Amino acid sequence: MKKKLLLLIMTAFMSVMALSASGQGESGDVKTIVFGDVSWDSVQVHNRIAAFIIENGMDGYKADFMPGDTLPIINGVVQGDIDVDMESWHSNFRDVYDKGIASGNLIDLGKNMPDAPQGWWIPRYLVEGPDAVAPDLKSVSDLPKYADLFTDPEDRDKGIVYGGVAGWSQMTISEEIFNEFGLEDTFNLGIAGSGSALAGTMVGAYEKGEAWVGYYWAPTAVLGKLDMVRLKGSEYEPADVNILVNKSMLEKAPDVVEFLKKYSTTVDDNNEFLAQMDQNEWSTAEAAQWFLKNKEDVWTEWVSPEVAEKVKAAL
Repeated sequence: MKKKLLLLIMTAFMSVMALSASGQGESGDVKTIVFGDVSWDSVQVHNRIAAFIIENGMDGYKADFMPGDTLPIINGVVQGDIDVDMESWHSNFRDVYDKGIASGNLIDLGKNMPDAPQGWWIPRYLVEGPDAVAPDLKSVSDLPKYADLFTDPEDRDKGIVYGGVAGWSQMTISEEIFNEFGLEDTFNLGIAGSGSALAGTMVGAYEKGEAWVGYYWAPTAVLGKLDMVRLKGSEYEPADVNILVNKSMLEKAPDVVEFLKKYSTTVDDNNEFLAQMDQNEWSTAEAAQWFLKNKEDVWTEWVSPEVAEKVKAAL
């Protein structure tokens, strides 16, 4: 009797394990698509736009998000730990991208948005208008003449350029610009601990009408709200903001790949949903739903009419 009971328990246990392993039991497997959740808002909104579409408009998928910085995310895609990078910005780490493509593990599905501007920015009020204190500040080469305007609070003898964020690959380019123009005698190169900390230095200075110079990029809610000017000589190579997937996606989720090939937005689209998100204090998921509800003419071009109707019903 005890042996029979034990056999029944073991059989039930194995059945549960089999159901768990299949993801959905009798109704079929559910494939998880893992998106690289890099730390800035726009990529996280794109991840949730794409996730909502595949979970609600397509059959047999669910989405998951893996947080990380730029290089770990793209390396994760190359290695297959992450399926999708919705905003590659791979101009900032071309060697890693080129090796991934050459290996065949990394598949480039094309642009998410047109070339996005990066560089060192200053407030326009410093160089234009009746109260401009640095009307001749046009280029990085002009910065030494105005170092006293950008005083480093921790080193009053020098100015400070906010070069970017610790761990971001773009810092290498800021360091190259800093060294190329010989700024070390008049400036220190500041490194922020996070994207939000970097934005905080800019916004804080702007609200006080003070001088600020440093790295930033668009599309962002910050550059959408503040009137900033990019310095000549600081322009990064035009950014390739592409959608990258691991090669396994070609067999694992070919319909998702076809959808992502058509996925395309503009810098203006991005600035708009980021501004809405900031103004309304939304989460990235709420911003994604705003986009889906208000930009039907954009996203319905990426999917079939059948998928579009399912997504609209889910909204």
